Amino acid sequence: MQVSENIFLIRKDFMVTPVVKRYVNIYLIRGNSGYYLVDSGVAGTESLVAEFMQSLGANSKDIKGLLLTHSHPDHIGAANQIKKASGCMVYAPSKELDWIENIENQFRDRPIPNFHQLLAESVRVDVPAEDGQIIELEKGVEVKCVATPGHSHGSMSYLLNETCLFMGDAIPVVTDLPIFVNYGESVQTILRLRDMKNVEHFCPAWDCVYDQEKFESVTEASLKMLQNLKNAAMEVARNGAEDGSTTSQNSADGIRMILEKAGLLQFAGNPLVARSIEACLK
Repeated sequence: MQVSENIFLIRKDFMVTPVVKRYVNIYLIRGNSGYYLVDSGVAGTESLVAEFMQSLGANSKDIKGLLLTHSHPDHIGAANQIKKASGCMVYAPSKELDWIENIENQFRDRPIPNFHQLLAESVRVDVPAEDGQIIELEKGVEVKCVATPGHSHGSMSYLLNETCLFMGDAIPVVTDLPIFVNYGESVQTILRLRDMKNVEHFCPAWDCVYDQEKFESVTEASLKMLQNLKNAAMEVARNGAEDGSTTSQNSADGIRMILEKAGLLQFAGNPLVARSIEACLK
């Protein structure tokens, strides 16, 4: 899919478990002297990227830079393969280097199903990204790093030439389970990005590319969904504490009750749902 004259969206479908299907959007930026990727998708996505680049009359060796929004497997899974094929520079949030450069640390702390099938290799980061940092990819192509924590501790978004924002998973969408490690940071990230008024394209890893008007409605819906989940989690936790019920917010029944109250019961099978509920109560 073409977002603008020199920005393309590549969608990768994958399975987290035999019953949990997901997809991730990665983005390809066409510069004057090379191409630049935002995120790499899961392991194996490098072949999809190569095929897409061939349709543009280019190949993987033309990739000069890879910008990683955060460390999760669906964003860095093919990073090392792409780096080996192209020799590109890798940029990633400084707060998540430990999980990117040593994936066993990530597996220990966040052992999602099929982890090593989605993410087989660590990758060395050439440039750790900090909030507010300006990275000149080439003359006329620069990105500003925008810290957007919440979904993960160090998530980073990238603002391309002041007009296009690549957000990773920073903004929860109402069609999917909100996955985050810090409720307050997630809310502040949504508010921060909502205040960026001159952006023409908001490019998430989920859902679709938004214009300014659509993004305002998406952020409003995201804030409401997060609040509903927090309210439901607090209610179940409070009721369980008051009556001594075994249906706590951490039990299977408690999680289902919370999701039902929040209107998110369809996501009960997601293995990460308990972490989001826990984050609501911190």
